[in-house]
Amino acid sequence: MSAFNTTIDGTTLLVAPVGQIDASNAPAFQDEVNESLAGKSKVVFDFANLEYISSAGLRVLLATQKALGAPGAVHVRNASADIMEVLTVTKLAQFMTIE
Repeated sequence: MSAFNTTIDGTTLLVAPVGQIDASNAPAFQDEVNESLAGKSKVVFDFANLEYISSAGLRVLLATQKALGAPGAVHVRNASADIMEVLTVTKLAQFMTIE
């Protein structure tokens, strides 16, 4: 992944990764999300520029959902058909709001 951009809007954290989330960069991605979570009630992952997500990236989504604790607090937006298939097959889509 070449970058992951974060924006804060009140109690919402918007995270827009670019490229790939895999074992090589998932820890840094998790750190970036964790550092911005304080006081947030919602996280929106905008996957418009995400080409691939591995199981390590999926763990970041799951950890974010657990950290927020509220059902539907994690939103996924603009996911490609391939990424949506991964979220559906792994059943993670049922724990998130898909936009």
